[in-house]
Amino acid sequence: MSDRYFLVGDIHGHLSKLIKIITLVKKDFKSGDSFIFLGDYIDRGPSSFEVIEFLIELSGKYDIIFLTGNHEDMFLRYLIRGENYSTYIRNGGAYTIKSYTENLNDFIIPESHKIFFNNLKLYYESDDFIAVHAGLNPGIKNICDQKKNDMIWIREEFYKYPKKWDKTVIFGHTPTPYIHNSDSVYFDESRNIIGLDTNAMSDGYPLSCIRWPDRKVYQAY
Repeated sequence: MSDRYFLVGDIHGHLSKLIKIITLVKKDFKSGDSFIFLGDYIDRGPSSFEVIEFLIELSGKYDIIFLTGNHEDMFLRYLIRGENYSTYIRNGGAYTIKSYTENLNDFIIPESHKIFFNNLKLYYESDDFIAVHAGLNPGIKNICDQKKNDMIWIREEFYKYPKKWDKTVIFGHTPTPYIHNSDSVYFDESRNIIGLDTNAMSDGYPLSCIRWPDRKVYQAY
């Protein structure tokens, strides 16, 4: 079991913010610590290809758990089955296609990237917290029975539901300015949930990370 965890919110193709947050965290990172990334590495921002390259390289140096977001799911469904092209483009997929095309002179996905995308986890559970991209269905008790669609897409039905979770649920997906009108990390003690997507997809908003269990916050603009 890891000594401490550094959990990072939605990156959305913003390489410079990712590099800055890792630079901040590395100063405090110790042997036995782990990273957990909450998904949505791609789309909306300019550098999806470079973000995946950076994360793959990072995984060779640190213990890292990569979760899947709804954007990775849309990307894979489009790539593998040719589904939902218009939905994917509407959700920022054109930026990812452009990033890969500019870096590789064609829209192709390197084998290392395919391995990365195909090995993403739906959630991570420790003794005292659960990390998941979007949240959990409050009506389902056993995490093994949670549906993938909820874990990568759910919003208000999760974070507004009047329930205090036994373990702290740390999630991304819904930008915190939409939840509490602030780009700070969202701590809701009444529900025992923490929102980490501080809208890094938009200029002027930070990428955020928290250290567990002491909840130290790191932000990079």
